Amino acid sequence: MSVFETMTQDEWVEAGAGASAQKGEYGSILSQFVESGGRFAKIDTRPESGGRFAGKKATSITTALKNARDSKNAPDGVGEHIKISSKENVVYLENQNVAA
Repeated sequence: MSVFETMTQDEWVEAGAGASAQKGEYGSILSQFVESGGRFAKIDTRPESGGRFAGKKATSITTALKNARDSKNAPDGVGEHIKISSKENVVYLENQNVAA
């Protein structure tokens, strides 16, 4: 009896197994936010949102974004002026370098 069950790539994707973050993804998200020129943004993690992080824990996304922001390899323009928080199923971003 085998310990594992093989599956096709389509089954793998459908199961969500390949949905983990890729290396540098969170830094890229922060860079895109800074480049947008906006002061405020949000990432909806509710399952029905259908977004990239739908069904994920907002607190986990918040932690990953903070780690990317505080990393020695943080993207240019991303620093302590980017505030990251979460409440319920939403991650909030604020770029304090942009006037309200």
